Amino acid sequence: MTTKKAIGTSSAGAISALTIVILLLASCASVGGPYETRRDKTAKGAGIGAAAGALAAIIDGKSEADEILAGAAIGAAVGGGVGVYMDAQEEKIARIPGTSVERVAKDTLLVHFDSDVLFDVDSARLDGSSRASLDQMAGVINEYRKTAVVVQGHTDATGSEEHNQGLSERRAGAVRNVLIGNGVEPSRVTALGYGETSPRASNDTPSGRQLNRRVDVMLRARG
Repeated sequence: MTTKKAIGTSSAGAISALTIVILLLASCASVGGPYETRRDKTAKGAGIGAAAGALAAIIDGKSEADEILAGAAIGAAVGGGVGVYMDAQEEKIARIPGTSVERVAKDTLLVHFDSDVLFDVDSARLDGSSRASLDQMAGVINEYRKTAVVVQGHTDATGSEEHNQGLSERRAGAVRNVLIGNGVEPSRVTALGYGETSPRASNDTPSGRQLNRRVDVMLRARG
């Protein structure tokens, strides 16, 4: 399992990241239909650091997924192209209870699982209902075998950085193990722990900390 440490940025890099945040938020759109995905709007009201932190994890996840796509020799999406290929996955995953799907790029989905749903407080042990949702998600991933999978674990800023880092790694690893246990090829999926370094919202409020305690699953294909 790969471990991710804090991601530092210079002033110029931070400005560039914020520009990308604005463009990213402006360009993301929901997929229509009876299972319309629930878009995440929290970043619009979050602090600058939180928005940049969430974006950094997305950028890093894409890079990790690209390594999987290259190393596992996964071919390009076929048929109607990568957009249609990802549309089909998004619609099916949106039907799974306890998930929300964010389209962060034409070829990339970010599936959100709140840590409070998947795990008890300060625990990396999945409960039965969590496993049921992950079992369904594994079924979709197995159906779309040209997709790379990056599990990303995050925490809020409560507790020490060392503790949060380890907890995020264990939680991401637990999700990866369930996917593999359901037949997902190990070469297609990696697990990363980010600790408290990539918040989606401010850690100054209970609601913000709840958003930051999360496990996301990035799905990415090659066109």
